[in-house]
This record gives sequence, structure tokens and C-alpha cells, in this order.
Amino acid sequence: MGQEVEYQFGVHWSVNGIPSSLRSHNILLNFDGTWSLLDRRLPVSQHIKNGKNVLGLSTWPLEYDLDSELRVALLYWEPGENPNTEAKTAFEVVMFPGKEHADPEVVSHDPVAPLQPRESEIRFHRYEEFDTLQVSFNNHQPMPTWCWEQGDVLQDNAATRDSLTQAYRRLHALFEAKDNDAIMEASSTMIQELAQASGEPEEYVRHRASFNMFFDNPDVFQLHAFPEDPMILNLGADNRVAWLNTRGENVPIRFNHIQEDDVSSRVRLYFIHRNGQWEICR
Repeated sequence: MGQEVEYQFGVHWSVNGIPSSLRSHNILLNFDGTWSLLDRRLPVSQHIKNGKNVLGLSTWPLEYDLDSELRVALLYWEPGENPNTEAKTAFEVVMFPGKEHADPEVVSHDPVAPLQPRESEIRFHRYEEFDTLQVSFNNHQPMPTWCWEQGDVLQDNAATRDSLTQAYRRLHALFEAKDNDAIMEASSTMIQELAQASGEPEEYVRHRASFNMFFDNPDVFQLHAFPEDPMILNLGADNRVAWLNTRGENVPIRFNHIQEDDVSSRVRLYFIHRNGQWEICR
């Protein structure tokens, strides 16, 4: 850590309403399993390392229309600038998956941006159940070594899943006890790195991450029971990051908003394992 970040980075994408997910180094950043015409943007400094990076935009329509369009743009801005209005586009990739023999194309490119496309490695993969627009790029700006680069290499097996399940279960107990201080302490690595990536004070990030606004409002917070069935283990970042989900992409820790029908919050967490224990990384 300790590396000053000159620019902050973001990603802006649109999918013409097609259900989609976005991953960085195979870590899930966004999942939208329903049709939506909104375009999206996220800050991603904390998911970008120095050197080669890979984003994956996956879609799973029954079929594409001829005018179906997928767009992914990498953005950068200086600390203190408004990313919604002042961000610059490093490069943008467009793909028309409904057109026969179409390939992804870099349609805009800032040659002096810190993020540069690896054009020969930008591809559209068609799989049996979904497709993925792979966007590879180089980051020429020095970056911290993030926690997701430092975890132990994990095995994709039942022992890893069961061990991680216990970590989730302990965290679920903290939510059940409404122990925000303990949850924030368990999230300290995540909070420190988000503060560094965003340039915001750590106390501000901790306040934004707090669950007290839910815990202090009995008309909102209704915790779901911890899942009893074995969950699905997911690995990313060269098997250094792990998370669990139930069938249907639900997360182990979620709670209902009691006064709002069919509204719930999902606590989507990503863990690393180092120094003999599980640690919340994102």
C-alpha cells in the first residue's frame, strides 16, 4: 500500500436492456438478471492493477436483435473531479452480437490515457449458456498491491466452500446481533482500500459502509435466516478471491425492508484467505 494514485478509474457500459453481469479479473462487480435499458457506471480503481487487466461483460439473451449493441468504456479522472461530468474516456469498445461475423471494435481511444486497450485480446466469446465480451487493457499508472492480489491461492473444492461458509456464518451472527462495530472491524481491509482508491477519508468510507441506518430502524431491517443447504463456491482473481451464493445468485447475507414489498438488500462480499484466516477484501 502507500502508493499515491494519480488518476481514478471507472467503467461505463450499456447492453440494450439485455440481462448481464460485469466482472473484473473474474470478480463479480455487477449482476443484472432482468431486462433493463439503463446504462451503468462504476468506480473500479480498487479492481485495477498495474499492467494487464481484464473486464468481462457477459450476456445471456434468448437471441440478439440485429441492432443489439454492447458498449464498454474505461474512464479516468483526477481526484476531486466529478466522475459523472468530468471523466475522460480512455477507450470504448462496441460489439454488435446480432450481426453475423461481427467482432468487437475500439471506437474511441485516447492515446495519452493511463489505460490502453490490448486490441488483439479484445474478443467476443460465444458459449452455450452465455456470451462474454472480453476487454483487455494495460494500466500504465503505478497502483497499490490490492488485497485481491495477495490472498492464498484457493482450491475449488468442498473443503474451501465449507471453511468459507463458517466465515459467512460468523458474519451473519454479527448482523443478527446488529453489531455494526464488529462488522466494520471485520471489513477494515476493504474500508482502507476503498478509501485509498477513492481518495476519501477512511472515516467517511467507514460511515458510508455502516449498517447502523438499517439496524437503528426496526421498520426496515429483517434479516434472512442463514442458508442451510450447501452453497456454490465462486473463485476469481486467479483463485485468490472467493465468495458464495445460493441457487439463483442470492447471497448468504441479505435482509428485507419490512415496509417495502419485495425489497431486500444483499450484502455482497468477497473474501481472501491469508495468515490462516478469511478476510473481507471487497
